[in-house]
Amino acid sequence: MSNLKHYIKSISGGNTYFSLSKKFRFLAFSLGFYEILISIAYYMAKIYPMMVYSIFVGLFFFIIINNLIKQERYTTSMLMSLSIVVITSFLSTLYIGFECGFAQYCYACIAGMFYMSFVIDKLKNKTGIPFLCSLVFLICYLSIYVMMIFLPAIQPLSSAWTRAFHIGNSLISFFTVIIFNILFIWEINVRNNMLSTQNEQLDELAHKDPLTHLLNRRSMNTFLTRSMDVLRSTGKRFSLILCDIDDFKHVNDTYGHDAGDLVLVTIANIITESLRDGDVVCRWGGEEILILINDPIETASMAAERIRKKIEEATTTFEGKPINITMTFGIAESIPGYRIEQLIQQADDKLYIGKKNGKNQVVI
Repeated sequence: MSNLKHYIKSISGGNTYFSLSKKFRFLAFSLGFYEILISIAYYMAKIYPMMVYSIFVGLFFFIIINNLIKQERYTTSMLMSLSIVVITSFLSTLYIGFECGFAQYCYACIAGMFYMSFVIDKLKNKTGIPFLCSLVFLICYLSIYVMMIFLPAIQPLSSAWTRAFHIGNSLISFFTVIIFNILFIWEINVRNNMLSTQNEQLDELAHKDPLTHLLNRRSMNTFLTRSMDVLRSTGKRFSLILCDIDDFKHVNDTYGHDAGDLVLVTIANIITESLRDGDVVCRWGGEEILILINDPIETASMAAERIRKKIEEATTTFEGKPINITMTFGIAESIPGYRIEQLIQQADDKLYIGKKNGKNQVVI
């Protein structure tokens, strides 16, 4: 039951996507099923010519319209379906009378026309078509009404059957309009979700490194500038950790660049998992990673040592071969009056000292 609720919620929220073919086949089968049901009603009311006609129309939806949809001839299938509905309304009214309510389907066709023009690519930029078709449906309705003023029904029904048909057709027309509006809202939700996903992907491309999914250098500069502004206004210190993979060239030369990429991704994941929510990390360049810790150097040094140990203990496996990795870290603390470039240079100088003195260490 919970799975069903989740599925319904997913559909209503526009998180579940159905192809245009599936949606149109659903509509075609619904129309065909309706015609079969109405043929049973005609049989019970002893209106045999309309019973035969409804069976024929139902089979037409099941076979011909469904085949057009399989061929992706959506515009043709849509126009034929709506035309058949209007013709059926005309013939049914002519045969058993206006009071039975078949002419109301002209209203439902208006809702269907606007929905279909929204989902069919060929009609999306032709905004006049649904309005023109709606005018045609309105004229058809008025024509049926005027016609029945002067023409008696071919086979009038009893008052009980007339009420039954009128109530049934009214309910079906009413719910058809509601369903098309629900589908319309669902389509909008689906497109909004797709647009949101595309925006997230564009944001990912604009602000993050495509390999490691860490922030890129340009995005990191925004956070650095922000921390520097906070330092000037409140005096809150921050620290920069510049770290570099030890002997990364040896990894590329020995195992290949794919292995090097795997090492970068592994390290990026370890660092990301080791930091707090307020800390920021980016791929600064090549195998260098820059970490912004919005706390004094004591906190940054503990974070760097924690990351260093995790990387040292981790083993990356590439094509069945284990690769052991280490990193060297240089840390600099913010100093009032210093520019960001100067702080990064300080961290880089300490990183160089660590590399020179044996690597795999944190230099404060």
